Amino acid sequence: MRKLNAFYRMLILFSVLALLAKGFGLLTTWNEVPLWIMIQVFLFTGVSHFTPLRHEFVKMIPPMVPGKMFWVYFTGVVEILGAIDLMDPRTRHYAAWALIGLLVVMFPANYYAAKNNISFRGTKPQPALQRGLVQILFITALYVGGIL
Repeated sequence: MRKLNAFYRMLILFSVLALLAKGFGLLTTWNEVPLWIMIQVFLFTGVSHFTPLRHEFVKMIPPMVPGKMFWVYFTGVVEILGAIDLMDPRTRHYAAWALIGLLVVMFPANYYAAKNNISFRGTKPQPALQRGLVQILFITALYVGGIL
């Protein structure tokens, strides 16, 4: 049996935490479950842009994009601020739309990494179709949790 990569283990953990929060009454509606999963995902991945993993993110950016490290830091800041704004009902709607836009804009880097077999921390990249489906799942979660 193949071991789940760290990305999927993280996603499962964040999903379990959000479901437990709903079960214990910390979340009032079911729409908040995908919202809080996305908050955790974007906080975690945003912070990782400022760790040694930033060099792994740089490898994913297509060669024609200048200033790769700038974009890694920039997207990290946007992810962190977006996650924080998802927590506030007054800014949630705007943050969800902004993060949906970010996911769309960042997809070419994920596609490039998949098509060019660029590993992340020594792990084989997800196939482009699989990564695309994850992006659609994240967009749906942001829409359900932050916009509806």
